[in-house]
Amino acid sequence: MPETSTTIVEQSARRPLVTFAIFTFNQEKFVQEAVEAALAQTYEPMEIILSDDCSSDRTLEILQTMAYDYRGAKHVIVRQTRSNLGTLLHVAEVARLSRGKLLVLAAGDDISKPQRTAALVQAWQASGAWGLCSRFDRIDESGRLSARDETVPILSSPNYPLRQYFSQHQNEVKIIHGATSAYDKRLFEFLVTRPEDYVLSEDGALSVLLNLLNKDVSMLQESLICYRETEQSLTNSAKSGPITIQKTRNDERAIERFARSQANRCQLFLRLQEEYGASTKTPLDTNRLRDELAKHRICAGWREASLGSKIRHLLKIRTQSELKWYLPRMLPEPLFIAAKTLIKTTRQRLDAGVKATPMGPAKN
Repeated sequence: MPETSTTIVEQSARRPLVTFAIFTFNQEKFVQEAVEAALAQTYEPMEIILSDDCSSDRTLEILQTMAYDYRGAKHVIVRQTRSNLGTLLHVAEVARLSRGKLLVLAAGDDISKPQRTAALVQAWQASGAWGLCSRFDRIDESGRLSARDETVPILSSPNYPLRQYFSQHQNEVKIIHGATSAYDKRLFEFLVTRPEDYVLSEDGALSVLLNLLNKDVSMLQESLICYRETEQSLTNSAKSGPITIQKTRNDERAIERFARSQANRCQLFLRLQEEYGASTKTPLDTNRLRDELAKHRICAGWREASLGSKIRHLLKIRTQSELKWYLPRMLPEPLFIAAKTLIKTTRQRLDAGVKATPMGPAKN
């Protein structure tokens, strides 16, 4: 019996087009596995967008080669941003280009399990949630499994910094885990970005937007991602190799870059509150956000600040943790970098000595 137009519409409603987007930046070592996992997704119909944020290595070349060699049914698009945008603007740009009703996100160094998209679509249709995330397995740089079926407990803690930005009803605030996330395409109609919104992660901004819009988040209890811990990851502690002056200097520059990103994020949150806060159940605490904005700006510009402004800031500090961060950085930068390198090297050697110490025979 031939398909009627009504049958085709019904099938389209049950199995809508989904966009699976991989976001890459200098991930040539891992991106092939990430793309292979996207191509192996069991769900159809699907478009796959492989988007690179101006990598300086061979990442884009690998994406182009894999797309050229692909002979399957999925529609594959390869693109690159005109300049390095940071993750938030990168995701927003791809969302505008996507055709799917659900946008599934993946990093260029993680591996999605074949059933991931199908499971997300089922949960999305059943719950009506505009944000979705799942459990994950943890792997190291070589792909070895280190943990199964994990969540991130801190995301539900009242002490989680992002949750502290909301003024009340913190038990109602829902936070997305970005590494395993997917979003209803309609969410991005409410995300109005500016060129200055250079933010190194997208999940915080999208979590805030979901809450301000009173939209649900669905957490799947199935592990759908192999999340890779690397030194490039923002939210893990995997570090290796010798500690050098140059590495310490690079770490300091990364701290400044992250602080600028956090300041930009606070500015975005204030704009979102102004735009959508009147009707939300979970408003943001604008006073706290303005305080955080000022702190991040000071941190980002600390190296260039005058001695007088540094002293004035130190006199305002009321917490030990802040004093611990700022006070050593009162030293001239070369001296601070050398001291930090020496301290970290000494700690690394002590830790290595502890691990190498034999524990002795087991007692019966």
